Amino acid sequence: MGSQGHSLALTLLPVLLLELTCSSHSSLVKVNRGLKVKRGQSAYLQEGDLQFHIPIQKDACKVEIVLNEPITQRVGRLMPQVFDCQYLTDEVKYIHNGCPLLKEDTVKLRLYRFTETETYLEEFSLHVDIVEPECSIIKLGPKSLEVPEFYGLSDAVDGNVVSFHYERKSSLECSIHLSHHDTHLPAHGKLVTGEPEKATKRGDEPESFIHLRQQLDNKARAMCKSEDCLKGLKMVKFTKISCDEFLMMGLKYQHIDPPSPDLDYITIRLNLKDTRSGSIFQSERAWIPVKIVGAMPNQPPKPSFMSMFILEVDQFILTPLSTATLDAEDEETPKQLLVFNITKPPVEGFLTHLSDHTRPISSFTWLDLNDMLIGYQPPNSSHTQRRNYEVEFEVHDVFFEKSPSITVSVSVRSADTNAPRVSWNMGLSLLEGQSRPVTWNQLQIVDNDNLNAVRIITIDGLLHGRLTVRGGKGFMFTVDDIKAGMVHYHHDDSDSTKDFIIFRITDGPHQTRHKFPIKILPKDDSPPLLITNMLLEVSEGQTALLRGSTLQASDTDSNDDYILFNITRLPQAGEVMKIPGPGLTGYPVTHFLQRDLSQSIVYYRHLGNEVFDDSFEVVLSDFHDPPNLSEPQVVMVHIEPVPDQPPKEVPGSSRCVVIRETEVAHITRQQLHFVDQESPDSELTYTVTTPPFYTGPHSSSLDAGRLFLVDSIPKFTKDSNAPVLRLFTQHAVNFMKVAYMPPIMDIGPYPQYIQFVLAVTNHLGKTVPGICFNVTVMPVDNQPPQTFCFRSSPTL
Repeated sequence: MGSQGHSLALTLLPVLLLELTCSSHSSLVKVNRGLKVKRGQSAYLQEGDLQFHIPIQKDACKVEIVLNEPITQRVGRLMPQVFDCQYLTDEVKYIHNGCPLLKEDTVKLRLYRFTETETYLEEFSLHVDIVEPECSIIKLGPKSLEVPEFYGLSDAVDGNVVSFHYERKSSLECSIHLSHHDTHLPAHGKLVTGEPEKATKRGDEPESFIHLRQQLDNKARAMCKSEDCLKGLKMVKFTKISCDEFLMMGLKYQHIDPPSPDLDYITIRLNLKDTRSGSIFQSERAWIPVKIVGAMPNQPPKPSFMSMFILEVDQFILTPLSTATLDAEDEETPKQLLVFNITKPPVEGFLTHLSDHTRPISSFTWLDLNDMLIGYQPPNSSHTQRRNYEVEFEVHDVFFEKSPSITVSVSVRSADTNAPRVSWNMGLSLLEGQSRPVTWNQLQIVDNDNLNAVRIITIDGLLHGRLTVRGGKGFMFTVDDIKAGMVHYHHDDSDSTKDFIIFRITDGPHQTRHKFPIKILPKDDSPPLLITNMLLEVSEGQTALLRGSTLQASDTDSNDDYILFNITRLPQAGEVMKIPGPGLTGYPVTHFLQRDLSQSIVYYRHLGNEVFDDSFEVVLSDFHDPPNLSEPQVVMVHIEPVPDQPPKEVPGSSRCVVIRETEVAHITRQQLHFVDQESPDSELTYTVTTPPFYTGPHSSSLDAGRLFLVDSIPKFTKDSNAPVLRLFTQHAVNFMKVAYMPPIMDIGPYPQYIQFVLAVTNHLGKTVPGICFNVTVMPVDNQPPQTFCFRSSPTL
């Protein structure tokens, strides 16, 4: 990859394509630190990783990811495709696809600076370093998959081949996704389950015959396109399965395509989904290697001997390349997956993709070459003699092996015609809603005999804008009008990204048609839109999560994660709050981000009062300065009434006390504790329905003691004047205000067992009767002994 990276760097070095001439000696890029990403994971551009020499307060500035460069973003992708130069944290993300073969990648970027009258454009590369992760969810080994022979079958993928390491909790769902379409892997096998039917021995035939028949069966299975001929195996059809099921399903690799390299790969993506919000909490990718015994190491592509490697071009005419001019072949990689890298561009002119023929390219796919979408744009200078140039290429296969250098000779012959022709067409680039002159730098026209007679007439296009000539409406103009900057395109400020103009160019006797492309970069002028606003349901007195599937917004111009929900009218029966994590204290909020919704930290809490329909109003805004604001949106909340429940006893309440007859004792919440969701402790009332009474065999008095209020006596001791307590609250119990006083008189030599009965009632009148509370009063020997004398009777 070192040489590849070097050649790529040469190709992508300052191609300063300025719409209007700008100093080519200084780059608009001030800082380019690149990016470091862990294999199979993702990484964000941090503030300061990319900085530009552009006054943000004065000029608009956009960065676009160039997508039609297949030699870039080979093992990952950067997103979003267009972002502001002042990007936000966690906005621009590179996702690595898990490939173990490369240690670096490159992303080609296009920088736009928009002043009021000019567009400056510069292309540059972002380097991506791929490092081994210290900690990952997917771990390979200790066992590796192996196919013993061509058309053979591997062992099953189980926990010895790959394992998944994450915190298992009910709110996380782990799933595996097969991603063949993203990586075209496995390249030489298919995925199956089940056990193949074994070849049976016939009579006394040698073992070698059985093995030969087994090989033939394996080959038939490999060529089979349906389950009818798989003989015991089943084709894998799932795209998503739980992580545990993936390791238990008996997934196997069936080799189908010799000759093949000795290594192939099964590519998987693991998603950890937050089941509360429905968002992806974490994602990781990996390539599981499969060794094919007996196969050769991967071989590089080779030039095709059927191609001429010569391109004949007419002066000024954009000429497509074909596979007759340039072609390559590879025994192990299908042609449509081959990538051509331009290691030495032509000295004059450039290679381009016909989807945007105004920009040079540094690479292309064989598929685009075969479809004749790759062309050579000759230089816009006129010569009387034939000119010859050379272009050098390398061809890369799906496993990144590259061919020896391939040279194509380009021969540009001089033109021999008096018809007008377009010699240079760079199109226009502008910001949404802006206008730009069509200048000689963008559109050049030549005519051998009479350039002054040439007229350019608009005949089609202008779907999202209009053309003016010398300030007025115009559909026809001259070459002098272009050179004087009198032809202007005005965009209509719609949310469009492309426009075009079809010109008919004539000098009288001759005419031609030509398409002039216009690229529009979006500006952040649209407010976010609420695309999902479902009724939120919550049980009375409870808290409900505001899921991303319940409330979701989108913004065409900026990152959805940073859409701000401003609560402009608060709910009446509850509150919107953030709870940052399990076990953490929540707090009311008046605004939250869409990212907070996806991270499952925004909740609605019902306050418990008897209101069963609620709502709150939000206005959505983005992070543009000033922000774009949406119309007010109402979020409806339905509170499901909970049947009124009586108070419930807290588990562990003892409902008993042991006391000495000479003391008094507090009734505490450890002994008597009821709770009620509808009532605070101060409204939870106890009634003494049966005063204290004796339950044991040794009761000697009608006085079984009393409940009293602590504050009703001067000292916390036995006091016969203490008023009897009939009503009290749980709040009074919690604060040690309720106590029991034993009988005033001595209870005798035995412990006395006393009981009283309570009923507890909440503020709605729901009552729990028959609450028995047991008291054991222990005797205290505090009386002096008495002496009794007995007179003996005389003996009869």
